Amino acid sequence: MKLIDGAPIRNHPSSMISTLASFIIPVAFMAFIMVTNYRDAMDRELISAVYPIAVLIVLTVLITFRIWQKTTYTFGTNELVVNRDLVMKRVTNIQYSRLSSVNVQRGIINKLFGTTTLLFNVNSSVNTARAEATLTLKEEEADALREELSRLIFKKEIALEQELEVESVVKVSNAEIVLHGLIGQPTVSTLVGIGSLLFSILSLFLNNGGSFIVSVMMIVVSVLPQWIRNIFRYSNYRIYRVGDTVTVQSGLLRNYRISFNVSKINSIRIREPAIARLMGKSILEAEVVGLSDGGIPLLCPLKKKDAVYKAMMALIPEHVFDLESYGQPREAFIPTMVTKLIYSLPFILFSMIATTMWYNQIIGLKEQTVIAFIFALLAFVGVIIPLILVVHGILAQRQRTFGMHGDAFVFVTGGYDKVTEYFLYDKVQTAEVRSGPIQRRFGVSTCTVSILSSTGFKKVSSGLFSSDDLEKVSQETMARILDGRYDYRRYL
Repeated sequence: MKLIDGAPIRNHPSSMISTLASFIIPVAFMAFIMVTNYRDAMDRELISAVYPIAVLIVLTVLITFRIWQKTTYTFGTNELVVNRDLVMKRVTNIQYSRLSSVNVQRGIINKLFGTTTLLFNVNSSVNTARAEATLTLKEEEADALREELSRLIFKKEIALEQELEVESVVKVSNAEIVLHGLIGQPTVSTLVGIGSLLFSILSLFLNNGGSFIVSVMMIVVSVLPQWIRNIFRYSNYRIYRVGDTVTVQSGLLRNYRISFNVSKINSIRIREPAIARLMGKSILEAEVVGLSDGGIPLLCPLKKKDAVYKAMMALIPEHVFDLESYGQPREAFIPTMVTKLIYSLPFILFSMIATTMWYNQIIGLKEQTVIAFIFALLAFVGVIIPLILVVHGILAQRQRTFGMHGDAFVFVTGGYDKVTEYFLYDKVQTAEVRSGPIQRRFGVSTCTVSILSSTGFKKVSSGLFSSDDLEKVSQETMARILDGRYDYRRYL
């Protein structure tokens, strides 16, 4: 079946099942609850309760079918035309030259019907939450179409079968993905999870069922979703580069394959959460525009620093820079600590006021365990949290750095978690240098740069450095435009 310069086509019918599943499952569950509640009632009452839900489901199925029937895709020589002939007719023209990527998703329904969903992403920050267009086809048709479009977008001459045999640059086991999910998250999330786990264990020893349930719920809400998502998303991980195109494949139940040209990378980020840093491990990520559902590309999951650097050299040598950087000056220490003390003040005041106002009531409680728990909680709010903030300021003063050289500059930020992010001057949208009253007194400022990212506009702020040095970022960005060093054609 010819797709390029062929007749208009529709989504595979199984796409309707994917659309309806997210709606019908919760509605069917609601109907089940109502039937359960009415099981002792008369048949007429039962029918009157379920009838509106049945009508709603039928209407949804009919509307979904109509949308499927009236939506067509036409692949021309230079563009994709999406025609939606519904109540309001809408025609969307997507030029191949504007496509950033054509990514792949294969969920459970795709696997059941032997289909693949293609996501067409434009190099834009306007529609980052979802792809500009999605199309579900039989797997072999989708692979053939994606291969043809990849040749047009990325100028790739290698066939898909050969591409799938390319060796992964990074060797990652599923056990490492599990560890990545556990300690690759920000330290705050990890500490909440560990604290909740310890509290649940303590509650069991004290035979306090209510506290145990609360702590388990905290674990479920704060840690498990992201951990499970990482395991399901990044299992069977592999990454490789063909020409100027980087491809990331992963997925357990749902398979993902995202590709992007290295010229579309706007920044490179090395994350080192506190626990991972103690183990000498880090994570490599990239900000790439136009990936929508692909999210932030993970170029290397949690690995030893040497392995991450080797992956960086092999995948994106164009973005490896040897920059001369310097740490936050001594003048920045007092403004940094004053900020942390200001953040700490509400916690200290709350703890003091609560202890003063409720002391007699707390002491009057019969359960000694409850009394100990309340005082421990107040101590945590009034002492431990401020102490954590103060230590964060000390660590931030030690590890924040700033450097610039050639085509790029770098911000190293964070206290417990360390983040090293490299930016190309040519990818900076805006650069703003700011300083508050205390910062001005000590002659330091913060630089906030704005770039296009995988999730829209993103702002990243530096530590506290000399205003003159930070202003060189915007000066260099403008100078490259004026003297011709910036060439937009390099990033098309």
